[in-house]
Amino acid sequence: MKGRIRNASLGTLALWVVAATTGCGYQFQGSGSILPEDVKTVFIAPVENRTTEGALGLKMQESLRSRFERYGVVSVVETAGEADAIMTAKIKSADTKTRNVSGSTDVAVDLSLQLVVAGELKKKNGQILWRDDEMKVSESFAGVGDAVVTSSSDFAQGGIGASTLADLGASEISRGQKSEALENAVDEATRRIYNDAVAADF
Repeated sequence: MKGRIRNASLGTLALWVVAATTGCGYQFQGSGSILPEDVKTVFIAPVENRTTEGALGLKMQESLRSRFERYGVVSVVETAGEADAIMTAKIKSADTKTRNVSGSTDVAVDLSLQLVVAGELKKKNGQILWRDDEMKVSESFAGVGDAVVTSSSDFAQGGIGASTLADLGASEISRGQKSEALENAVDEATRRIYNDAVAADF
């Protein structure tokens, strides 16, 4: 008899947990949507790149497409004509600023990259579903070879090992750091665009 009561109690507890989580609107990140019910497909237009960083627009377009396809809330289509809504984005600037300077050599050792992006999601009838004209994303990176942190997780996952640093000039390492910062900034920008334009609040 006690065993039956205990099992019943556990079952009741399980139902209560499910009801509580669903009742509070809990969802896995990216699984929900604030889009209208009639928006089932989206076209991601080529991203306009106003910077001097080559292929940055293509990288952002591919990153946006990956975001939409990953969660499957809407289907990504190949042409604007078959889409319920169109996502457009523009990289307005990618500026580098000095954050810290070496006291002994006056060389920039810590730089900050700021990406400014504009985006819009609009239905084919012209209704704007989401817009942000000034989204700013910042990433920091090293300015000289001596500033590379070889113990960082980003460095460990990259293609350059500590043993090869001696073969690279400081400018080459700095360019690699900036390239990685650009990729991280693009990824963060597309994450924010998707979350703001599509993902449900929870």
